[in-house]
Amino acid sequence: MASACEGINFSGSINGMASEYAVIMEENKPELTEDQWNALYSVYNGYMPSEDANREARLLSWHVSEGYQYDDTVREFLGAKENAVDFINEIKGWSLTKQLSAIYHAKKFWCKNHPDHDELVVS
Repeated sequence: MASACEGINFSGSINGMASEYAVIMEENKPELTEDQWNALYSVYNGYMPSEDANREARLLSWHVSEGYQYDDTVREFLGAKENAVDFINEIKGWSLTKQLSAIYHAKKFWCKNHPDHDELVVS
């Protein structure tokens, strides 16, 4: 009896899913200021998100809040506490896919040879 998966190209399927995921992440990319993006990049510098995408997306606002409290770089990018609170509340209102997209783009920023990697500068 033939296997139900006989003839399926799994690596092609995985590549297809990765391509579809990249499209979804681009379509859901939040429109943020440069400082807001830099704050997110700083929050995700060296951070290894969990494999539970739903949980990870829901923790985005918490990570930004913690970054603002304990990371001078994040605090410098977000400025006054009111700005940080507004940004955190904005994140809480995003859809899961928009939250995942922000995380995706922050992790992507730290990929080796990313063209914008050297532009993260605190003035």
